[in-house]
Amino acid sequence: MTLTLQCYRCGAEYTYLGERPHPAQCTACGSSCVPPAGSLTVVNSVHWESANGLAKVWVHSVDERDRPFEFEVAAHGRRGKLVAIKVDGVSINPQIDETLETLPPAVRAEIEIRGITDIEIATIKNSKV
Repeated sequence: MTLTLQCYRCGAEYTYLGERPHPAQCTACGSSCVPPAGSLTVVNSVHWESANGLAKVWVHSVDERDRPFEFEVAAHGRRGKLVAIKVDGVSINPQIDETLETLPPAVRAEIEIRGITDIEIATIKNSKV
């Protein structure tokens, strides 16, 4: 399997060739602020809702290299928008990476449990960090 990955910290693109989850480290700068290695597992979620129907959901997950990922979705009713992502404690802009066009399945399922089924992920095509 060949993966093209992008470091969220320095913007370097690099390729990983292998069967196991990638090493979760940028080959250029050594940062762990790179896409999930393997699948994500949800470890916790927090849901907040106001009296007027505005809500936020924070989904905490880990990848197969035990790096933490946090996804924040703001919502009104069943419509939501991905507004923030943290990778290994570092905030990244969810609009900079084309691989974030869809939420990881475990994360999406956790958000849908809260009744938020229409989730917008606004990406900017062909943009780099």
